[in-house]
Amino acid sequence: SSGINAEYGDQSFLQDYKMIVVALALISLACSAPTDQESVRVSFSQKALDFGEDVAFYMIDIIQKVAVGKLTLPDVSSDSFRATNLRFSGLDLGKPEISTVPGTGLKWRNGNAKIIVNGNWAAKAGWWWIDGSMTLTARLAVDAVAGISASNGKLATSPRGCNVGFHSFDLDLGNSFISWVASLFEGLITPEIKNAVCNEVNTILGTTVNGVIASLPHDIPVANILDVEIEADSNPVIGGSTIDIPARVKADSQGSDTVFPFDPEPIVSQMDPNLMACILISDYTLNTASYIALAAGKISESVPNEILDASNPVMNTAYFMTTIPDFYAAYPGAPLEYSVVNTRYPRVEFDHDNVILDMPLDLTVSVAGNDVITLAISLTVEGNMQHTNNVLSGQVTSVSHTTSITSSSVGAITVDQIDAVVDDILENTVMPQINAIITQGVTLPIDQYVNLNQGVLEAHDDFVRVCADATLTDYSLQELKKIAQNMFA
Repeated sequence: SSGINAEYGDQSFLQDYKMIVVALALISLACSAPTDQESVRVSFSQKALDFGEDVAFYMIDIIQKVAVGKLTLPDVSSDSFRATNLRFSGLDLGKPEISTVPGTGLKWRNGNAKIIVNGNWAAKAGWWWIDGSMTLTARLAVDAVAGISASNGKLATSPRGCNVGFHSFDLDLGNSFISWVASLFEGLITPEIKNAVCNEVNTILGTTVNGVIASLPHDIPVANILDVEIEADSNPVIGGSTIDIPARVKADSQGSDTVFPFDPEPIVSQMDPNLMACILISDYTLNTASYIALAAGKISESVPNEILDASNPVMNTAYFMTTIPDFYAAYPGAPLEYSVVNTRYPRVEFDHDNVILDMPLDLTVSVAGNDVITLAISLTVEGNMQHTNNVLSGQVTSVSHTTSITSSSVGAITVDQIDAVVDDILENTVMPQINAIITQGVTLPIDQYVNLNQGVLEAHDDFVRVCADATLTDYSLQELKKIAQNMFA
C-alpha cells in the first residue's frame, strides 16, 4: 500500500482516514463556510443547565474559600458615621439556579446567600465620636443575567444585569445602647454590598466562564493536510429551556480556504429534554475532510499483500483459463497484480440508523507491470452505529458493488467473466481498512473533559445525532479549580 499521500511514506489509509474521522466527525463548533446551512449543532437542555449548577457550585466553593480574607468593601464615610477596614470573613453564595432567558442567555439566581463582614465603625454623638468593632451578618438573594453570543469565533458570556435583595440584615456593634447607628449603617452599606456581590457574580459569568471556554482546544490538525478551527460563527438560539448552537465548517488546506462542490442539508431535530446535550453532525462535515484529504488517487491498495498472497489461485492467469481464455492464452501461467485506486473522494451519508459510504474505484489487472484489464467499480458500504461512553463505533452490515469494463487488451470481456474476482480483491484491500475504522470506533475529542453516559446514537437523514448525560473528568475538575483559584491570585 502506498498510503493516501506521498508525504506520509508508509502510513496506511487506515491511519490517515481514522485521524480524519476522529477530528471531524465529532467537532462541536466550527467556523463559517460558503453556505448558509449549518453542518454541526450542539444543543443543551435544562438538564444540562442543572448540571451546570453543580459545576458552578464546585467553582463557587473554591472561590469562596480563596476570597474570604481577600475580598473587601470600600470605606464608608458621612458627616455622622464612618465604617473602615471592612473585610468579608464569611461568604456562602450557595448553589445557584441556572435557567435560560429566551433570546438573551442565562439567568443566575442565588436565593439565600449569606455574607459575614467584619470591620470598624465610628459614629458622631453630639460633640464627640464614639467607635468600636462590628460584625455584619446578612442573607440575600442574587439575580443576574448573562448574555451569550459569538465573539471572535468563540462563544462568549457577558453580564447583562444583576440585582441583590436582602432577606435579613443583622449588625452587631457590641453596644446595644446605640441601635440608631445600626439603622444608619444599613442605609450606607447595602449599596456597597450589592456592588461587591454583583461584581463577583459578574466576574464568574464573564471572565471565569470565558476562561473555561478559552481553555478548550480550538484548532485540530488533521493528518498534516488541513486544520479545522473550532469556532462559533453565529449567536446561539436560546429558547425557554434549551440552547442550540448552530455552526458551519470550513477546512483550511495548506493555508488556502477550500470551497466545496456540495452543500449541507438542513438539520431538522429537537433537543431531548431527558438528556443533557446533543451533538448533531451532518454528513457534510465528514465529506469536507474526505474531499480534501482523500481526493482521487489518494487511496491506493494492491495485491498480493499480507492478506492475499501470491499463492492464492486468483493471483495467476491460470485462474481465468476457462472464464477468459484469451487472457490465459496471452499470458499463460503468469503471476498477476491487482491495484485499486479511488477516482473520487469517499462520500459519507447518514440515513435512518445507518451510515452509508460510497466510493468509485478503478481496479487494474496487471502482468509484469503491464495493465491488461481495467474495471470501474462503484463500492457501497453500509453499517450501523453504536455509542459507548466517549467512543463511537459500528459494524459493517452490507457491502455491494457494481462493475463495468473500462478497457481490455485481451479482447472483449463481460462483467460476469471477472466480477467474482472483484469481491476477493475488495475484501482483501479496501474493505479491511473500512471495516477496521467502523468496528474499532473513534474517541470523541471531548474525552479529556467529560465522560458520557446513557447515550443515544441515531443516524437520521443526512446527519447523525449523539445525545448523552455527562460527568466531568478529573482533568476538568483540576482545570476549573485552577481558574477559580487564579481569580484572587
